[in-house]
Amino acid sequence: MSTIAIDGSVVSLRHHAFTDGWRAFILSDSHLALDDERGGPYRQYSQRMAGGYKPAQAHWEQTLARAVAEKVDHLFLLGDMSSFPSEAAVAYLSRTLQDTGIAYSYIAGNHDWHYEGMPGSEIALRDEWCRRRLAPLYQGRQPLMHAETHGGLRVVLIDNSVYEILPAQRDFFRAQAALGQPLILLVHVPLYVPGRSIFFGCGHPQWCAATDPYWQIEGREPWPENGHNACTYEFHREVFATPELLAIFAGHIHKPSLDLHCGKAQIVVPGLAAAGEFMELRLCREPAAGQ
Repeated sequence: MSTIAIDGSVVSLRHHAFTDGWRAFILSDSHLALDDERGGPYRQYSQRMAGGYKPAQAHWEQTLARAVAEKVDHLFLLGDMSSFPSEAAVAYLSRTLQDTGIAYSYIAGNHDWHYEGMPGSEIALRDEWCRRRLAPLYQGRQPLMHAETHGGLRVVLIDNSVYEILPAQRDFFRAQAALGQPLILLVHVPLYVPGRSIFFGCGHPQWCAATDPYWQIEGREPWPENGHNACTYEFHREVFATPELLAIFAGHIHKPSLDLHCGKAQIVVPGLAAAGEFMELRLCREPAAGQ
């Protein structure tokens, strides 16, 4: 038997298999816009995003300092940690994370790999810049999907920063769910829940070119004219039907939210850049029946 409790920015998960007291910070959307002379050839693609989120670096450093002071066990990074894939930003993120001495896990957000106005499909650009720039942040893990166990909790991280899911990612989630362990899913873009905006777009039935408001501003190809591929809808259905799934954590929209859909909690982590806010995950050991 597992339970979930949410108190402000603290999410507590209880299960008889968990390590009591294990803690993690879940961070998203720090939007660091650091750059240097190495970014000169890409300036035309980075100039818009380079001008925003002035407090981002201070909030990032304050949050890491708090993680060190509180001796948390892990950091989960849900993407858009940088505003574009500059060498300076990736080097800074890697160095400051390593300096904490705290283990961390990362998946990309749509801005992490995107130079605005650079030609190419989002899937192709994601593959290129995850390989060329973001590789140090993965620490040898597969960029599009990986899983790990912490304190008895299976943590599945899937990159849905193009809003859609690839067949290999769907199959990977199926394999993780089949293990029968209590698990959480970490993504960048929130999964569709009825009544929420198009930016809860992974699996949203109205997600398509006609509902894409920012493709010109962001200098990218519009969303597909016919909407999602079938695989994305399959993934969405299967996630919310997984008995062992305790919660979904996402970022992307920079505002905290909580939804219950099909009995599953989806928690959107507030954006770190604007207000320095994040979520804390705690594991608590629940005595098994009969103990």
